[in-house]
Amino acid sequence: MRGLGSSHEMRDAAGVAWTALLTHGFPVALADATLPPERFRFYVSQNLLYLPEYARVIAFAAARSADGAELAEHTESLVNIVATELPQNRRLLDAISQLAPTAMPGEGVKAPATLAYTSWLLSTAATGTSLDIAAAILPCAWSYGEIARGLVGGAAEHPVYTEWLRFFASDEYDAVVVRQRAAFDAALATQDDDARARLADIFLMGCRLERSFWDQGLAMQHWDDVAA
Repeated sequence: MRGLGSSHEMRDAAGVAWTALLTHGFPVALADATLPPERFRFYVSQNLLYLPEYARVIAFAAARSADGAELAEHTESLVNIVATELPQNRRLLDAISQLAPTAMPGEGVKAPATLAYTSWLLSTAATGTSLDIAAAILPCAWSYGEIARGLVGGAAEHPVYTEWLRFFASDEYDAVVVRQRAAFDAALATQDDDARARLADIFLMGCRLERSFWDQGLAMQHWDDVAA
């Protein structure tokens, strides 16, 4: 892992784990408007269980900030989740519920991939540094922007899915990711090779768990005792 001195290099080193996010069947079906609405409802309902934990993890990073600039960056990221992404996901759930009006079994319970992902994030936050946390949360934020920008140009119009694509493909969202990457890369430049290797491993695990979250949404996979 020597020489992984930037987020770009970590993404490239993640290889198929990263590529799988950009070509996953869930967002591809979302973009061509063939994704069954009940699957999107399942995904959004799980995302609404995931995002509060993601926000708490960012709050850990803010609490461990080394300086004012780092504190400001994490605070902006936290505000984006709480004030922008959570309300947007609630709107999406309301909208998709018009197309898939039946509540999913266990809709308020974390499904397996959601629990695994959030537990790993919270464990990283509890035991790691603020830079470890930044490496853990970056695959989620960054991949969503890459996925949406790659699909939005050829996407079919849909009363719900189009909003998701346009939100994550927007210049405003891209600015959030650019800011996160810049702060991460600046801190990464001060780390030795051992620390960079650890951070690359964290980034890779984040990519793997992102993939599992998409897989879960596509399959509507839940615990056996709550699934229909």
